[in-house]
Amino acid sequence: MDNREINWKRYFSYFKYWFLAILVLAVLTVVLFLTGRRENAAVRTNRECDTPERVFDYADVLTPQQEEKLRELIARKEAQTACDIVLVTLDESLADYAQAYEEELGPLTPDQYAMVYADHFYEEHKFGYDKPYGDGVLLLDNWYREADGGVYSWLSTSGRAQDRLSSAKIDRLLSEALSDVERDPGSSYARYVELFAQMMTEDAAGPAIPVWVPLGAAVLGTALFVGSGLKKHGGSRTVNPTTYVEGGRPDLKRQEDIFLRKTVTKRQIEREGDSHESGGGGQHTSSRGVSHGGGGHRR
Repeated sequence: MDNREINWKRYFSYFKYWFLAILVLAVLTVVLFLTGRRENAAVRTNRECDTPERVFDYADVLTPQQEEKLRELIARKEAQTACDIVLVTLDESLADYAQAYEEELGPLTPDQYAMVYADHFYEEHKFGYDKPYGDGVLLLDNWYREADGGVYSWLSTSGRAQDRLSSAKIDRLLSEALSDVERDPGSSYARYVELFAQMMTEDAAGPAIPVWVPLGAAVLGTALFVGSGLKKHGGSRTVNPTTYVEGGRPDLKRQEDIFLRKTVTKRQIEREGDSHESGGGGQHTSSRGVSHGGGGHRR
């Protein structure tokens, strides 16, 4: 039998447990990445919501095809974020509607009319992925120009969405999503759904990495490990640690770590709640006593 073949067998026999460990790690890595890339399969537990509809285009600014595409997109993103995602469009003044709630909420300005309507619409239908008034978001986009000349929109957040979306994030979402809404409402509302899902998941998981990356890294690491070992053990051993040491005995120089001085530096560690990007943007309570977050947009 060839000596090289014998060396291979001896080598693999010696390192078989290392190879087995690397193989197991590679398989586990692939499984974890496959699981991480799947959309969240959380089960919707709210059984009290009175409608499966998510697109309420009362302003009639969307085509039937656009509405259907939005429903499909929302269904995917709801499964990913475990939040209800609702869109409501209107084209009417909300002044009279809001006045009916001024006794409980106090005097309201035109920019708050949309807020009152959005909160109450969410509560009327008992939206919430986990429970009524629970995890979810509703965008009300009113195309009517109120008496003060403003066209107002409001993003109402509840539950986890309320906790996760700060005022700064809500402002960015509305500004980006509605920047071109009058020319292309279909794309703008789809952008709203995409941005919300992105903001809800961007802190929960890292960037998506193709499955072949960890697998390829494991295979490459194994190949390099085997190759370097074979090269190292290919020749006969002709030296030992004392071959080139005078007298055949190594003389190790004494080394000591000398403690010179102690410097203490104090630094404040920022926590999630310390950042201006923390959640709870626009927290308020509706006339029903339900807590919401949110923010408005004028165009």
